Amino acid sequence: MRRTLLNISGKLDAFTVAIYEQIATVAESQKIQFFIIGATARDLILHHGYGIEARRATKDIDLAVYVASWDEFQALKNNLIETGQFAETKMTQRVQYEETIPVDIVPFGAITEVNGSISWPPDHDIRMSILGFEDAYNDAMPVRLRAEPELDVLVASPASLAALKLMAWKERAPENTRDATDLIFIIQNYLDIGNHKRLQDEHSDLVGEDFDYVRAGARLLGRDIASVLSDDAIAVVLQIIREQTADGDRYPLVEDMSRGRAGEVFQENLMLLKFLKQGVLDIIHLSDTN
Repeated sequence: MRRTLLNISGKLDAFTVAIYEQIATVAESQKIQFFIIGATARDLILHHGYGIEARRATKDIDLAVYVASWDEFQALKNNLIETGQFAETKMTQRVQYEETIPVDIVPFGAITEVNGSISWPPDHDIRMSILGFEDAYNDAMPVRLRAEPELDVLVASPASLAALKLMAWKERAPENTRDATDLIFIIQNYLDIGNHKRLQDEHSDLVGEDFDYVRAGARLLGRDIASVLSDDAIAVVLQIIREQTADGDRYPLVEDMSRGRAGEVFQENLMLLKFLKQGVLDIIHLSDTN
C-alpha cells in the first residue's frame, strides 16, 4: 500500500535537497529502490510535515536500499562516490557528502538472511537485524521535497519507523538510547501527525468516558504497527514490549524513553508502552497475560 503524498516542498534548504536529488539520480540509474529511515524520516514527517520540533536534531541522512546482491550495494556506493560529491569513509555503510553530511546506507532485499539479518562484507562477522525493513518499504510514504522540478522520495511511515526504532533499541541498548527517545516522541505525537480524524472515523472505540488523547494515540499506533508488519516482525515487537512492561524491578526501555527521569514521567511512559502493546494485541487478537 502506498500512502497519500506529503508535500514539504519549500521546507528544506537547497543544500539538503541537492543531497536527496543526487542520491535519487544515482539510485534511479541502477533501478534501485530506496526509502528514508531513522531520525531523518522522523524529521521529514514530524518536523517538516507537521511542524513538531524534534527533541534532538540530526544532520545525518539514513536510507535503506532494496538490492539483489552485495555487488549491487557496492556499485551504488561506487557510483555515488564517482559523482565527486560523496566520499568513502571507514564505515562500510557510510559515505560523506561534501565532507559535511554522513549518509548511512542500509541494504535489504535478496541479501537478507533467514533470521532477518544481514552480515556485512568482506568478513561477514558484523551482523545487523533488518527485520521489518521490507514491511516498512511497502508502507512507506511518498514525500515531495521540491515542487519545481518535482522531487519525491519514499519515507518510512511513523508506524513503521516506531517498529524499527523498537527493534533497533533492543539490538543496540544500552550503548544507544536514542532509539527509545525517538520512539516516545512518535508515541506522544501520533494523533497530531494526520491521525486525529482516523481516530474519530475508524477507531471510535478508543474515544470513551476515560479518553486520554496521548494514550489513545499510543494504542492506535500499536494497531497500525500490527497492521503493517509481517507475522515474524510482529512477534518480535510484541515480545520486546511484553518484556519491557512485565512486572519487575527494572524497565530499561521506559528508563531510556524517560531519559533517566523518575516519578510521573516514568510512570506515564510505562503506561503509554502498555497502551502500545494493547493496540498490537487488538489487531492480532491475542489475550495478554502480562
